[in-house]
Amino acid sequence: MLESYIALARSEKGVSFLGRLGTYRYLDMDVTITEALAACDQIDNLLQSEKGTLPSFFVDPS
Repeated sequence: MLESYIALARSEKGVSFLGRLGTYRYLDMDVTITEALAACDQIDNLLQSEKGTLPSFFVDPS
């Protein structure tokens, strides 16, 4: 069932999934915050370059 949710999420445009609920994983809060800060850096780089689109997942959920 998880694989079908991941495939559905990847087919959506304009939505990114991040964190404990968005990636269907148990994470300690320190890991969650570290991933969120890394995602912010990636978003900043993509917005500054005006070339890329945001990924569906910043961390592979599988």
